[in-house]
Amino acid sequence: MTANNLREQISQLVAQYANEALSPKPFVAGTSVVPPSGKVIGAKELQLMVEASLDGWLTTGRFNDAFEKKLGEFIGVPHVLTTT
Repeated sequence: MTANNLREQISQLVAQYANEALSPKPFVAGTSVVPPSGKVIGAKELQLMVEASLDGWLTTGRFNDAFEKKLGEFIGVPHVLTTT
């Protein structure tokens, strides 16, 4: 099995995990806890986090490069540099 095949299999398993573990539960008035804040992470976000981890770039890399480019376009500046 190639590295790309393994990545695809990992991505599919992460999506299955996210759909099972992170899917919203039905709200039951008087029973369900409503947190004052929290994260909203779905299958796609979790897949991209794992993909960045497999790349070995947790705080920079191709995803950060794409973010800087899109942020620069959004705010109308030619260069953006993020820091950690």
